[in-house]
Amino acid sequence: MPGERKLKGIVAVMPSFFRENGEVDGEAISSFADHLAGSGLHGILVLGSNGECPYIRKEDRKRIVEMVVESCAGRVPVIVGVNERGLDEALDMVLHAGKAGADAALVALHRFYPLGEREVMGFYRDLSSVSEIPLLYYNFPSHTGITLSPEAIASMAEKGFIVGAKETIFDMEEIGRLASLAGEGFSTFTGTTLNLSEAMAVGACGAICPLPNIVPDLAVELFQALEEGDVGRATELQEKVRSLAPLLSSPAPHAMLKEALRLLGHRVSATVKSPLPPIDEELSSRVMEVLRISGLA
Repeated sequence: MPGERKLKGIVAVMPSFFRENGEVDGEAISSFADHLAGSGLHGILVLGSNGECPYIRKEDRKRIVEMVVESCAGRVPVIVGVNERGLDEALDMVLHAGKAGADAALVALHRFYPLGEREVMGFYRDLSSVSEIPLLYYNFPSHTGITLSPEAIASMAEKGFIVGAKETIFDMEEIGRLASLAGEGFSTFTGTTLNLSEAMAVGACGAICPLPNIVPDLAVELFQALEEGDVGRATELQEKVRSLAPLLSSPAPHAMLKEALRLLGHRVSATVKSPLPPIDEELSSRVMEVLRISGLA
């Protein structure tokens, strides 16, 4: 895709915070967004898969977008996660994101009925034709039930439907193929900082991942070392990032991530939306142990 790439680097998938009664904690969301915007990150994704978007009321999702955009105040790009099964609902969220002042939308299409490549591409065509902000494709086949080839995703970029993609897959050859086919103006992100070194080696421009919420400086330093070709430093930093991988593991990654932030002194609750598994005493101890071993607590 021709043109200058606008989005790259480390984008944190920000959690959505709730009070113990399950209501949106606006104070925690605004405060944490302000913290992330000043942390050196290259962007924030709100309402991503780690933001519990499928289980939040639409009116609350819209409020969360508004709060994060207002708190960031233009300091970093804000990308809004849009996870709907149909065009009407996706368009409603994309239009709201644009009016709220967001910079882009990361759009996942979830399959209920069987969908072929033509139908999926038509969805993104129709969405982009009305959207006031650029769209990124969320390639997460294990969760969406939809698999598009790098060739199909690159074709959407060439047609102007999308400006980038988040590749939550572990096939480096496939990520590299997309980056090569779509060209330098296209933003090919890996879905995790855990494989950032491998992904950038094949052409990825950064990562959209929840771990930078905990260690924004470490994630950014890793990205910079990779961009500068400092292999020794990048190898050391990548291992430090991987030491935090248990915080994103089963059985309760959403709650464990928020518990880690709470234990690190952020005024947030580990409360998650039902039916996500909540934190318990055993998991809290596990989180503390990971933080201790990694030198963060």
